[in-house]
Amino acid sequence: MNSNIKNICFINNFNNESFIESCLKSVFNQTRPFDEIIIVDDGSTDRSLEVISHFLIDHKNLQILQKENQGQLSTFNEALLLIPDKAQIFLLDGDDLYPRDYLEATLKAIGRSQWDFAFCDREGFEGEQYAPKSAMLNELPSYYFYETSALVRSRECWIGNATSCISLSSELFKKIFPYPIGRMKKYWADDHLIYISSVLGAEKIYLPSVRIGWRNHLNNITKLPYSEDDIKSRHLAIAKAINWYCDKYCIARYPGILEYFKEYKMLGPHWQKQLDLPNQYRMLNRLLRDLAKQFYKNHLSAVRKIFIKDL
Repeated sequence: MNSNIKNICFINNFNNESFIESCLKSVFNQTRPFDEIIIVDDGSTDRSLEVISHFLIDHKNLQILQKENQGQLSTFNEALLLIPDKAQIFLLDGDDLYPRDYLEATLKAIGRSQWDFAFCDREGFEGEQYAPKSAMLNELPSYYFYETSALVRSRECWIGNATSCISLSSELFKKIFPYPIGRMKKYWADDHLIYISSVLGAEKIYLPSVRIGWRNHLNNITKLPYSEDDIKSRHLAIAKAINWYCDKYCIARYPGILEYFKEYKMLGPHWQKQLDLPNQYRMLNRLLRDLAKQFYKNHLSAVRKIFIKDL
């Protein structure tokens, strides 16, 4: 493995006074140590910062940034200030934890020191005594998705897992962030990372043999109810983000037919079922309609520009 690659744990925290100590202990007690630990606190009003300050005394590789409360996604924009080049970023929410061999198990499962985007499984727990002791879940091989940009641009396929399950390269992190659009209802950091990494053509790796400890408590965002307005708001936020990155990186908003079905075939039957995709006829029908809409939208835009210029 390339010894020049730094392994960095990035923790986002907001009012996790009851959990941040065990979270940090799980990071500092790894069988393979992280090179750096970065915490961005999103304007906590509890004793989180006091708890974190005790770790600063003994751990010189720990850095913390404090900011006003703007939502989880905003902490990623702030972390950009401390993310170096040539690094792999391992994400962790302040209420979750890593088993002691998480970093070691992840590097072993992937088999190399650099990758675009990887995600593992999660095991829910309530009391500390029930948290997973080892990250190793089984001996299943890693699954390489290669590119899934066309699938996401066309059908918004969610190919990933919760924030704490995700690791990605600093290069990809710096392509995704900063993102200038603020807090959006029911649109979380893992949504943004999962959708946009695909849009940008990142190779995704699923690690079924590795797990993290996902704390199952009442305030966990996945337990909060979703109204119809929330669902609509989330879909609008997803579409807005995809449009923004397509414009920024000059990516076609909707894929070509050959590009789409090449990715679909590479998924294989298992993941086609996991993603709950309809039959190929229905997918082709929708893709053609989207391409037609995009064509007419671009055509009308070009006509308007010519008309305004002539005026």
